[in-house]
Amino acid sequence: MCPYCYIGKIHYEQALQQFAHANEVELVIKAFRLNPNLPDKGNGYSVVDYLLKTAGLSENNLKQMFAYIEQLAENAGVKFNLPNAIAANTLDAHRLVKLAAKKNLDSKVLSLISKAYFEDAQDYSDINLLTEIGIKAGLDEAEIDQMFAGDDFKAEVERDIQEAHQLGIDTVPTFLFERKQAIIGAEPVQVFLDALKTTNITLGDMEVRKGKSCNADGTCEI
Repeated sequence: MCPYCYIGKIHYEQALQQFAHANEVELVIKAFRLNPNLPDKGNGYSVVDYLLKTAGLSENNLKQMFAYIEQLAENAGVKFNLPNAIAANTLDAHRLVKLAAKKNLDSKVLSLISKAYFEDAQDYSDINLLTEIGIKAGLDEAEIDQMFAGDDFKAEVERDIQEAHQLGIDTVPTFLFERKQAIIGAEPVQVFLDALKTTNITLGDMEVRKGKSCNADGTCEI
């Protein structure tokens, strides 16, 4: 749901391509839900309406945010389509990512879900869309259907959220590097590369680099 998450992940992946020890890096994706009161099962609504009416942004602030994110998207080489995007409940999307993690496909699934939201303006709470994404990523359709028919991975998603609260994390995206450094937001590629190169240092308190991000109620910084 957070546009900075999509761009941030792209920046991280671009940094990883430049990192000499990329094959030694393990990526663990954790769930964090922005505004869990949003509708699910394909009943999402215009993200513009959400940001104006629910999140309380002014039209001028919304234009400023979109202009900034559009520039980030252009620099990252991805299509910007946020004015047509859909705001919806993220629980089932997180569950699919958890299922994909069993086959090391979670990063791929997350990228496909984010693209569906950010570039294609699709409702990522729609089970049919999520099933299509899972199959495209390499998951078994029957396994996906079985998960969505029950409550699989709901507890795991909730545990991730509780872990984030315990660590004092209340905004996304947050990238933790061995819990010694944290990057918050869609920071430049070089910031991610520097973090990858220095995660073996000993730090007292966690070092944090913060850029623009989205907070727990689903509002994003301008």
